[in-house]
Amino acid sequence: MANSVTQEYMQIPAVTRAYTTACVLTTAAVQLEFITPFQLYFNPDLILKKYQIWRLITNFLFFGPLGFSFLFNMIFLYRYCRMLEEGSFRGRTSDFVYMFLFSGVLMTVSFSIHHINNSQACISSPNHVSCHYQ
Repeated sequence: MANSVTQEYMQIPAVTRAYTTACVLTTAAVQLEFITPFQLYFNPDLILKKYQIWRLITNFLFFGPLGFSFLFNMIFLYRYCRMLEEGSFRGRTSDFVYMFLFSGVLMTVSFSIHHINNSQACISSPNHVSCHYQ
């Protein structure tokens, strides 16, 4: 049983497996109170003034508390990332990673420019939605 679960997990494409696992582990860490959402959200002031560079990454990993919303976000994330990685980006893992990085940078810059007054957010949902429209 455990061997088949491990085999199934290892058959998931690399980028999809890494990103989905990181999202689940980040949410689990918040649920278990190892970290708080306040340590994850995007805040340009904390990034630039206090050098909390991890916020550039972690805001894409947290999808909120465990529940139906989180479950459906993970299902859609897994499904669409896997479809992209096995379809449009088959054999081009670096291009898929570049697409993720490019869309993440665009969302971060856009959010920084348009939400200067209220500069707190997790940008995970827009990043997840970008997979749907690739």
